[in-house]
Amino acid sequence: MEYAVVTGGSQGIGRAIARELAGRGYGIFIAALDNSFLNDTASELADTFKIPVIKFPIDLTQENAAILIKNKIEEEGISLKFLINNAGFGRGDFFENIPLETYQMMMGLNNRVMVELCYHLLPLLKNNKSAYILNLGSMESFLPMPVKAIYTASKHFVLAFSLALGTELKGTGVSVSILCPGPVVTNEDGLRRIQNNGARARLVVMMPEEVAPIAVNGLLAGKKVIVPGKINKLILFMNKILPLSLRMKLLKKIGFSFLPKESLEDERFKNQV
Repeated sequence: MEYAVVTGGSQGIGRAIARELAGRGYGIFIAALDNSFLNDTASELADTFKIPVIKFPIDLTQENAAILIKNKIEEEGISLKFLINNAGFGRGDFFENIPLETYQMMMGLNNRVMVELCYHLLPLLKNNKSAYILNLGSMESFLPMPVKAIYTASKHFVLAFSLALGTELKGTGVSVSILCPGPVVTNEDGLRRIQNNGARARLVVMMPEEVAPIAVNGLLAGKKVIVPGKINKLILFMNKILPLSLRMKLLKKIGFSFLPKESLEDERFKNQV
């Protein structure tokens, strides 16, 4: 049986993609933090889809995490068909309001871990006649969002890396795609933030279960960039044609709408809205 490695596959988009692939008959290797979400997801996938599930509890930011995953795959003797680099996180506020350690962890998980997994698992993927890498980007891969400077920069990195690596691997049988969703409800906190931003936010928001089949279908079709949702595609089209100065004004307005409550008292916010 062919397997998919899904990082952060115990919750949110990762879990939904794992369910989508399991439903298509692939075995699932979930690499995620050791908690009840991992145990519940692994059990649910195995019981619902009757496929083998390997749960690999790990903090992906730890040194040599990618090598440990590779070693486990080789130990299990599984055939690797998919690498789903889903794990990552973001944080929004004025740049200097967030601890440097948080940024270092963000760049490590969003970028370093993704690169290391691609590097170490690529030889295993090449053992298949056809194999796939899906890296999780964001609409913000294209949008330099104020008050989310490091997060958007990390997603710019994912876009550039995915496009470049995909071009390098052309003809090898390994296809590389980047998934660039808009707002996706992955937990109760995310739902509250979207509700607080009214109809505009709800217009573009999607559920993980909506994103997953679009992601997998696009991946199997060899699409380089996968953007779920017609409204999201329209937003990115408008972003391309707007002058930079106007684009940044609009992005600032959007970015400020997601500021934490305590930062709304900052003079920079008061002077710019």
